[in-house]
Amino acid sequence: MDFKIIIGLILGIIIGILAASLIPAAAPAPQPQCPTSLDAIKKRGVLVLGTSADWPPYEYVEGGAVVGIDIDIAKKIAQSLGVRLEVRDMKFSALIEAVRRGDVDIVLADMAITPDREKQVLFSIPYQVDSSVVIAKRGARIQNVEDLKGKAVGVQVGTVQEDWAVKNLGNFSKIIRYDKVYPYMVEALRKGDLDAIIVGGVVGKALVKRFPEFEIVMSIGVRYSAAAMPLCAQDLKIQVDRVIYDMLQTGEMERLINSWVEKWLYS
Repeated sequence: MDFKIIIGLILGIIIGILAASLIPAAAPAPQPQCPTSLDAIKKRGVLVLGTSADWPPYEYVEGGAVVGIDIDIAKKIAQSLGVRLEVRDMKFSALIEAVRRGDVDIVLADMAITPDREKQVLFSIPYQVDSSVVIAKRGARIQNVEDLKGKAVGVQVGTVQEDWAVKNLGNFSKIIRYDKVYPYMVEALRKGDLDAIIVGGVVGKALVKRFPEFEIVMSIGVRYSAAAMPLCAQDLKIQVDRVIYDMLQTGEMERLINSWVEKWLYS
């Protein structure tokens, strides 16, 4: 999908969100103390980020440090708050609970907005519109869902890709779950232990460029990636939304994503 079309879609969603916010709402019921607030973050002097550093080019380990698209977005948010950034790397499936408990202030992990997740965390405006893709070795003769019958398909635990696989492949394919996509799930596909893997579109495009023996055999739906915060952290969301909106408007987000894709491909 063309990036200008993507930006237009995202900005259209943002306008809708802002319009909805002008509608008077009923007085909220009393809530327990929020585990994350702007005052607490500024007093601490640290924004604690939760991520899963196995999803290049969004987040991965290089030279002993976690780097990538989402890390740079988090750095921009921390800079806007006048605090430093602390990155905590964990399993993707543990991120939602970590932010709910207040173990981290925010999650950036190319996390897709879903109805179930919206019940558990507060999402920022989306910063990326993407699809999920199925990747197989070239010549594998996989072109549609029917071709995955009886095949071993790799997915990451806790992702929308896992949800899709369970719903659409669970009755006739062998779904194999991994805590980390790269290098473990990728290496399993290279060795032939898997027939296909399902990942995000940007990640998939980067993988097939880096590993020419792979190809994208089909795309699955549309997904919106956003930052996640505790449900009560409205003040933090306002600041995060502002940073993301400015990055989208100025073209900085497009430049950031493109530069990290290129860097990872040729690292």
